[in-house]
Amino acid sequence: MKALGKTLSSARLSFGKPELLLKTLGVTPGSVTPFALVNDSEIQVQVVLDAKMMEMDLLNYHPLTNHMTTGICPSDLRKFIADCGHTPVTVTL
Repeated sequence: MKALGKTLSSARLSFGKPELLLKTLGVTPGSVTPFALVNDSEIQVQVVLDAKMMEMDLLNYHPLTNHMTTGICPSDLRKFIADCGHTPVTVTL
């Protein structure tokens, strides 16, 4: 987390508090997913993507609940993120 914070020029990174996750993304801990960006209408979240992850053929995420998983190709994930009004940063972790 410290190294990522430096990469992003962020003072301090931490895991989201349950109340903040629910308020901002509409999800609970354990169910955090890029698909929750659809609930971030005020664009409060900075999206950070791992470069290696984005080289995969298929990415798997929970669709707002951790009771199931869905797959999406990286280009469609980028399109979804953009359609939600976010501009992701891609970093090598």
